[in-house]
Amino acid sequence: MTELLTRPRPATDAETGAPTRPPRPRRRLEPSPPPGRDGAAAAAGAWLQTHAVSLPIVGALLALTAILVGTGITHYPTFTDDEGTYVAEAWSALAHGQLSHYTYWYDHPPLGWMQLAFLSSILGGLVKGASAVATARSLMLLPALATSAMLYVLGRRIGLRRRFAALAVVLLVCSPLGLTSLRQVYLENFALPWVLGAFVLAASPSRRLWAYAASGACFALAVLSKETMLLFAPGLVLALVHNADRRTRSFCLTAFFSAFVLIGIGYPLYALLKGELVPGTGHVSLMQAAAWQLGGRQATGSVFSAHSAARTVINGWTQVDPWLLALGVGSVPIALFVRRLRPVAVAMAVALLVAAHGGYLPEPFDIGLLPFCALLSAGLLDALWGRRLLPARGRTRLRPAAVIAVLVALAVVLIPAWRRGDSYAMGANGTRPEVAAERWITHHIPRRARLLIDDTMYVDLVDAGFAPRYGVVWFYKLGFTNNLDPALVRHLPKGWREFDYVVSTPVIRSALAQDPGGYGQVSDALGHSRTVASFGPPSARIEIRRIVGPSTGSGKIPPARTGARS
Repeated sequence: MTELLTRPRPATDAETGAPTRPPRPRRRLEPSPPPGRDGAAAAAGAWLQTHAVSLPIVGALLALTAILVGTGITHYPTFTDDEGTYVAEAWSALAHGQLSHYTYWYDHPPLGWMQLAFLSSILGGLVKGASAVATARSLMLLPALATSAMLYVLGRRIGLRRRFAALAVVLLVCSPLGLTSLRQVYLENFALPWVLGAFVLAASPSRRLWAYAASGACFALAVLSKETMLLFAPGLVLALVHNADRRTRSFCLTAFFSAFVLIGIGYPLYALLKGELVPGTGHVSLMQAAAWQLGGRQATGSVFSAHSAARTVINGWTQVDPWLLALGVGSVPIALFVRRLRPVAVAMAVALLVAAHGGYLPEPFDIGLLPFCALLSAGLLDALWGRRLLPARGRTRLRPAAVIAVLVALAVVLIPAWRRGDSYAMGANGTRPEVAAERWITHHIPRRARLLIDDTMYVDLVDAGFAPRYGVVWFYKLGFTNNLDPALVRHLPKGWREFDYVVSTPVIRSALAQDPGGYGQVSDALGHSRTVASFGPPSARIEIRRIVGPSTGSGKIPPARTGARS
């Protein structure tokens, strides 16, 4: 009691009577290292020390990706018309400074094929395929490597152990569907590294404001590469909300959306400055193209209908490999209850709901799903290993045993099927007929002739000396009435009768089968022609056909002899 009474009272402020804090002792400021070579070397050394274990793992995963995706990349799968279109648009941007080899009508944002043009400008001299699309296929190895690296980093950022983060990459690149999809010159493959990078930055452990702004910037670049990436926005925003500190969450969201809007607004601003934002007479418009993409194009039907075009697309995926998609889709309901996997599960769920709603389902839609399928599958195994799916009490030995049992079961099922599929993809040559057909055309058809082709041949034939735009004509522009190029109509008023040759390919025959009413001009050209050369087996046959009949031909080469046998 005496001690309490005699303890000195704290000093108080003379005016308010409030106790004053004693002055803090000044801390001695240590000089910071100079921002020169020594500082950079120290930072690099610290980074290498932190990631000393992960770097060899990433190196091994990149080597695996390069071997599986790169072996036979120019030979399988067969070229698609969309690949030819993106290659032609990249060629047009690189060679002529134009966004498309025909009138650009805002069907897709141009950043995807501009990235292809950039890769071609710096690496085109180092890789040379048998055709322009084959050369572009070789360049697609770079986005595939970036996707693999980003997928591993994302797995680590959301808390997966190294072995399971690596397993996600292995599942992606070893799946025959993942392997073949990563090879193709699709805009989705250019968007994937940006989407995964946005998730990586949203899960940044440092929680710096710049990381969330960079995440928004990456996501904007992903959407400008392929607009369907916008479907992953709910999952990405949820990842940001989960990771951001509660006290600064509003600032983080503001930084994210500000960067996203400031970059993304460049696309409509470009259309506005060209006077092509809103519909009008005599020009294309962004809003008209967006309305057509959202509701104007022919729907593929319900995925639950056995005879719908959407079911045909899904059957095409599952024929290559049903397992990775099945694992990913089956993981979504469980992963929604695992907090660290929930953003990825939400991203997958939204995309799956849109795919199932009965609108238009594009063939490469699966490319955006596959990395998340692999990540969810590996993430659930990691959660099972780490006490998140089974009660912790009394189950210590059961958890590793359960994971090992699942891995053994997956290995027994997947390895034989995936080995057959991967071996075929790495050894098959499905593009040989097209290369042979192009070679025949360049050796036997005069350069002044006019040909109706699919877009996979466009760049090669123009480079061989045929006239661009109106000398070799993309069949889509002639036949699909919604997007018929006005300049093409003015230049070729007689339609199919203006042509000397039509090249019948699986791409053209598939388009006629899916929408015979929309390609009447192409169908008439094929109906009034006879085969002069044929290449490949019946399932992949390419026929070069001479158009015959009165008042047909370009008038630039001698007309066909109508009495010749077909």
